[in-house]
Amino acid sequence: MKKGIHPEYQECQVNCACGNSFATHSTQKEIRVGVCSQCHPFYSGKRGRVFSEAGRLEKFQKKYAGVDYGQKTEV
Repeated sequence: MKKGIHPEYQECQVNCACGNSFATHSTQKEIRVGVCSQCHPFYSGKRGRVFSEAGRLEKFQKKYAGVDYGQKTEV
């Protein structure tokens, strides 16, 4: 490898919006993320605020009930 052209690979701190924090290695000193493995619904097994809304499909269908999107209607 050529010397002087590669970024410094160092230990960095990762901070999540939920308050979780852990150390890893990166070329950056600090990384801030919005979702981590502690608060993501897939990894934690908990239903997050995004998935707590019941009836999202029904709400969408009700909102766009009369719209035909330019499709031809059968006569």
